[in-house]
Amino acid sequence: MKKRLLYFGGIVLTIFDILFLVYITFYPAANSFKYQVIAFDLVLCLFFWIEFLYNLKKSEDKKTYLRNNYLGIFGMLPFNSVFLRALRFVKLAQFIKIYVVIRDDEKIVSDFFRKTYLDKVIIIAIIFIVVVTILVWMLDSNIGDFRTAIWYIFVSMTSTGYGDVVPTSTSGRLIGIVAMVGGILIFSLITAIISSAYVSKLNRDKRNDLESKIDDLTVQVKKLNEKIDELNNK
Repeated sequence: MKKRLLYFGGIVLTIFDILFLVYITFYPAANSFKYQVIAFDLVLCLFFWIEFLYNLKKSEDKKTYLRNNYLGIFGMLPFNSVFLRALRFVKLAQFIKIYVVIRDDEKIVSDFFRKTYLDKVIIIAIIFIVVVTILVWMLDSNIGDFRTAIWYIFVSMTSTGYGDVVPTSTSGRLIGIVAMVGGILIFSLITAIISSAYVSKLNRDKRNDLESKIDDLTVQVKKLNEKIDELNNK
């Protein structure tokens, strides 16, 4: 219970941290408020590191723990860059995963993540969005700010194509192609994972229902055999 509350608090604090960072990044704010947000972010990163090192120490297989959680390191580095702060979403995704595992049946949820790699797909998608957004913002002169760049990337990845933002350089167009292909692959993969999980659950429910009916029939047959034996004895 305490562990669940701890990670729930971590999720809430991380969401507030992301909101504060987004605000000071895209909207004018007083310097005093910016310093407070940066200080809050640093304290939260310290909390991330304490949680990471504590779990690493308590882990029986440290190599496996590092292999499963190495992407979270990017989400708890106190980047001063306004763009790399978006990697806080990586840590948020990990916290949500741990909270779900603690709240629900740990074996079922952990097996689901282990078999589908959904958490890693989401983390890779976040890193991919951040990287291509920074690249198109830096390399294309027609995309003048980060907000326009991230809007263009999301529009490209979802294949919406509003046409309000168009890259003019060859590099920008190549990055747009990468974003389109990456978006198709990422969304297709997430859709396939969720669909597979849903179908597996339906099959599991049907199998459990069938097994229950077989058990009931077995009991009925056993009772009939007992009745037959009683009649034969009489």
